[in-house]
Amino acid sequence: MFYALAVAGNAILVARQWPHVKGATEGLLIANEVATSLFFGLQAFLFLVRRLPVAKTRDFWPRAVAVLGANFNFTLLLLPHVALGAGWAGLSFALTMTGIVGSFAVLAWLGRGFAIFPEARGFVATGPYRLVRHPLYLAEIVSMLGIMLGFRQPWAAMIVLATIVLQIRRMSFEEDILARTYPSYSAYRDRTARLLPRIY
Repeated sequence: MFYALAVAGNAILVARQWPHVKGATEGLLIANEVATSLFFGLQAFLFLVRRLPVAKTRDFWPRAVAVLGANFNFTLLLLPHVALGAGWAGLSFALTMTGIVGSFAVLAWLGRGFAIFPEARGFVATGPYRLVRHPLYLAEIVSMLGIMLGFRQPWAAMIVLATIVLQIRRMSFEEDILARTYPSYSAYRDRTARLLPRIY
């Protein structure tokens, strides 16, 4: 429901801005909004068709962190937009689109294993998961960095930093439930970086 509202909100924003597009910079910003809407739409679809969990946590804190981590970046929408020059608009577009394309690829690979709360809906160690344990979070962070540029600083950067901290904690909770459910996950966790190959 929340993602559906986000899609609707972005669609309204695009419809309002479309008549005022006069150049490449405005066009890039509109393209960002369209791509973001598509991403939220894909998340809503996968949320509906996801498989039932094999195991899940019922503790309050892991579930609360998951909800906050997944949605705290939406507080960016409470900040005023800022006018970006062509260079910054191009960088924003490049980061946003790189993250969104990466997210689409990871979600397509993950398929019905998509989850919000720390749950075991399947153990995937192939495709992008051969490189890092959380490629979807990595792609989302890249998108957030691009989207962040279009909002007032330093508040937008602080929101994104807080979101990243929440997401890292969320990863730990997810890894705990996966390790308890799938005996081979611990070995996979030991040999595979969390977010950045050979770094972290």
